[in-house]
Amino acid sequence: MKLPTKIRVGRRWYSVEVVEAMLDKRDMGRVHYDKQRIQLGRTSNTTGRPFKPEQITDTFWHEVVHTILRDMGEHRLNSNEAFVTKFANRLTEAIQHAKFE
Repeated sequence: MKLPTKIRVGRRWYSVEVVEAMLDKRDMGRVHYDKQRIQLGRTSNTTGRPFKPEQITDTFWHEVVHTILRDMGEHRLNSNEAFVTKFANRLTEAIQHAKFE
């Protein structure tokens, strides 16, 4: 899936930036709310291996779920990484299998 360069959530626009690797260990992506930016890593910062395109797409939707929950004021859900991951996995799958006819 081709990723957007910008995405609007609520009244805020977020730029989408793919970087070589994230700075924080184990991060595949992160939302920078203050800069209204979603960053996604191309490669693992622990192993140096490139992520599969599907992993990057899933990480994008994961970070979008964070922005949606923050916009909704759902701070407890937003800090629940297990919930965000499960929701994002299902969102990615639904979008990938959507049919437009």
